[in-house]
Amino acid sequence: MKNFELKDFIKQSTIASIYVVLVFIFQFLSFETIQFRIAEFLLILVFFDKKSIVGLLIGTFLANYLMSPYGLVDALFGTLASFLALVLMMIFSKYKLISLIFPALSNALVIGLMISLMNDIPFLPIASWVFLGEAVVMYVVGYPLYIYFNKNKHFKEMMGS
Repeated sequence: MKNFELKDFIKQSTIASIYVVLVFIFQFLSFETIQFRIAEFLLILVFFDKKSIVGLLIGTFLANYLMSPYGLVDALFGTLASFLALVLMMIFSKYKLISLIFPALSNALVIGLMISLMNDIPFLPIASWVFLGEAVVMYVVGYPLYIYFNKNKHFKEMMGS
């Protein structure tokens, strides 16, 4: 990444804040086995500015630490899952529709395993539900918003893309 300037700090703080607020508003959908974490659509921001990974990871950590029934464990594992997803999304950013599957895969594996171990329940059903919820958010909310933002000149300028 290039130098991290004050405007980047402000932008990443804003992204993290929006993520946390969205998780708070949709908290009833954001945790447990069947989850549709609406805030995850924000992961598309890495398509416009790779530095967005910072705000997204901070937002994930804070939201999970403050609101998840699994607390610090979810903060650590959820942030790891998001990190893996975001790195893969950046690597495959040329292929937007394919790259949107990585949040579903990483969360299914990491969060599915965490929930399974912490509740002593079978992994595969949990991972499948986590995968489904994440995929729905990324493709039904995230992709249409990516198309919209990608056509918005002012948004792209603001994001630095």
